[in-house]
Amino acid sequence: MPSSFAKAGSSGSEIDAPNAMVDEKRRKRMISNRESARRSRMKRQKHMEDLVSEKSILERKIYEDNKKYVAVWQSHFALESENKALRDEKMKLAEYLKNLQQILASYKVTESDQDIEVSDRFLNPWQVHGPVKSIAVSGMFNF
Repeated sequence: MPSSFAKAGSSGSEIDAPNAMVDEKRRKRMISNRESARRSRMKRQKHMEDLVSEKSILERKIYEDNKKYVAVWQSHFALESENKALRDEKMKLAEYLKNLQQILASYKVTESDQDIEVSDRFLNPWQVHGPVKSIAVSGMFNF
């Protein structure tokens, strides 16, 4: 204890010097901490702004992708419908072809017998055979 009394008994400038250094260190540390906290807040704020911007971009992309999806789905549905119609038409045409082949086969059989002659009327059913009659126009049309 006598040594602590000796320090207490010495001049005040010697005692204030270590306290001044501690105060200066404390002041510098506080300034450094404040600056670090400010940088941290700025960094956090920038990160938050970046996330909000990214969210907005992703929401826009989702909206556009949904529009594309709907368009592709509608196109797919239309193609499926057209495909079904074409398959039905194919089946009808295949049945028609089968019937025509059966008719041709029966004509070939009869040709070998040479009993029946096939009229042009049966070979070209879309052509008009026989006398063409004019249709009388009534007073329906006034020229």
